[in-house]
Amino acid sequence: MQTTALRDVVSQRLTSRWEAWAVDHPHLAAAIDRMKLIDSAVQSLREDAEFREAMRQADLDEAKLAAAARVLERIEGWVTRWIPA
Repeated sequence: MQTTALRDVVSQRLTSRWEAWAVDHPHLAAAIDRMKLIDSAVQSLREDAEFREAMRQADLDEAKLAAAARVLERIEGWVTRWIPA
C-alpha cells in the first residue's frame, strides 16, 4: 500500500473514532496534533512486522484474484467459440 493510501485509511479510521473519544477526553483532544498522530500511526504500521506480513499476503491474494480473472476470461473465450451468442 502506498504511503498516501495508508495515510488516508489511518486518517479515516482515526476520524471515525476521534469525536467520541474527544468527548470523553476534551483536554487531551485539544492538546493532540491529529496530523502528527496520523503520521506517527503510519510510521508505526510501516515498522510493524504483522502489518507488513498482512500487506504481503494481500499482495499475494490480489495476484491470485487477477490470475483467477484471467482464467475465467479464457474460459469465457472458449465457451463463446463453442456456443456463439
